[in-house]
Amino acid sequence: MKEYIIHGTYTNNLISILKDGYITINNKKKKVYQKMIEKEINQIFTQLVYRNIPNEKIQRPHWGNYVIVLDKKILKDYPFYSCEIGGFYDKFNDAFLSEGGKVFVKSKGNLKRMPNLTKLKNIINNNLDSVVSDDFRFIHSHEILFNKNISLKKYCLCIIYSGEMEEIPQKIIKLVGKLKIPIKNKSHKKDTYAYYSGINNFIDIIEK
Repeated sequence: MKEYIIHGTYTNNLISILKDGYITINNKKKKVYQKMIEKEINQIFTQLVYRNIPNEKIQRPHWGNYVIVLDKKILKDYPFYSCEIGGFYDKFNDAFLSEGGKVFVKSKGNLKRMPNLTKLKNIINNNLDSVVSDDFRFIHSHEILFNKNISLKKYCLCIIYSGEMEEIPQKIIKLVGKLKIPIKNKSHKKDTYAYYSGINNFIDIIEK
């Protein structure tokens, strides 16, 4: 089964990423709603998508109006850890000192083979394995965090836009053309997030 790592973002941030050629670590604050505080972060937040997640047809695949789709081989190359949404650590290395709790899967990188994602998939599947009309359940099921800048040239498979192709700013069109990154879209008419009609259809867009 194919899996992909995705990083949702918005127009201005995508332009900065494309100019840099990297998804970069920054010091922006991220709200942690469970604790109602803000933490300084030096980590890149992503998620894992794959086919046939329970009740996938009603799920929103990602945050933002753009999504950067990454080759899952980054999980073999880079240190990472996965956790419940908002359960990240102030310091990336602290996750590797934890023996349970919030951390689902972790790797120190430079692996010869892909890490075993069964535990993380089971957590995601269990979170969605009920008939509840909550289209944010996938988005809220997990996060995967990295502490190194991610090269678009090495890992980016494509970029997907949520609206009509002609709405994409020319600045983005020129930048993706320069980087030779495919940009794809699935237009929508009403709901900003429901345009994919599920995660399987979202993956169809990646693979078309």
